[in-house]
Amino acid sequence: MTSANIIVRQPAEGDASTLADIQISAWRAAYRGVMTEEYLDAMDSERYAEGWARNIANPKPGTSHLVAESGSQVVGFCILGPATGDSDTALGQLYAINVHPQWWDKGAGSALFAAAEEKLVALGYDRAFLWVEANNKRAIDFYTKRGWLDDGGTMQDTRFDPPVSERRHSREMK
Repeated sequence: MTSANIIVRQPAEGDASTLADIQISAWRAAYRGVMTEEYLDAMDSERYAEGWARNIANPKPGTSHLVAESGSQVVGFCILGPATGDSDTALGQLYAINVHPQWWDKGAGSALFAAAEEKLVALGYDRAFLWVEANNKRAIDFYTKRGWLDDGGTMQDTRFDPPVSERRHSREMK
């Protein structure tokens, strides 16, 4: 799967530290003013890398991880699988898509997103959804342009203090 010079592949064990850095950089760029400075500044590369290493070596059942690579540099990732909290086996979820801010608007996000959609279809999902921070216009525009529309679902992500308001975007996959 390619877009320009972007290749999408499965992550390798050696990608864990880079994926941690991408996640932290993307969150710090996208969520300043939404999440507290203290939370964002305290994101720890080593702890995140350990989590990535565990998830790459032993992913949750049904979960797929994909990375975007340009040359030999990993520049983004996405995670997808069965819908959390829902027994509908035809419903998939895009849990995360993060691209390093230096790679925004260079095709990595588009390549990852297209690969994630292909994977959701290959896994047999008829429909899929994702959650997006309610005021993240950049992400909302990105998803909407690809046919993932706000379906009215809302939630407060209480893992964060203060909670983060999110909107659900979904689309038919077949």
